[in-house]
Amino acid sequence: MAAFGCSRIVLCPVNDPDDNRTTEAQHRDLVNALKRYAPILEERGMIGLVEPLGFEICSLRFKKQAVDAIAEIGRPDLFKLVHDTFHHYLSGEKELYPESTGLIHTSGVVRAADIGDLTDDDRVLVDGSDVMGNRDQITGLFAGGYEGYLSYEPFSPSIQVLTPEKLSTEIRGSLEFLGL
Repeated sequence: MAAFGCSRIVLCPVNDPDDNRTTEAQHRDLVNALKRYAPILEERGMIGLVEPLGFEICSLRFKKQAVDAIAEIGRPDLFKLVHDTFHHYLSGEKELYPESTGLIHTSGVVRAADIGDLTDDDRVLVDGSDVMGNRDQITGLFAGGYEGYLSYEPFSPSIQVLTPEKLSTEIRGSLEFLGL
């Protein structure tokens, strides 16, 4: 990866409704995985970006779990969080952890629905119709000292069909709404 100039890699957990492990076993497995990734990342001069997914079936649902595992192995220099505004909303977690964040993924949701019914197809660009509090999440992260990148993750088919011109206009409007 270093040959490609890749300095960071996103590490995503498993979404498996048949995962029968206890919370303690999931934590132990996360710690062991991070320990195994650490020398690989260190050798290549990379940062591992751990992305908790807020779905109930996820093996790593909360940022607190990742923060605790990273602290346990003592390698905050090699691992940071991905703060995904959609997954933060789904998890119900309130703490933002700006000091531990290495990347922000943002997308909006405009339909009020039961959180358990939301899917990636509901993820659009953020605007004033957003029900997830994106602007507050992002403002809180930057106010708390986060200085990294923000990337969009609007997976909705309605975004995928936009013309480049319309998409450009929508992104500019979203950035303006977010105060960026």
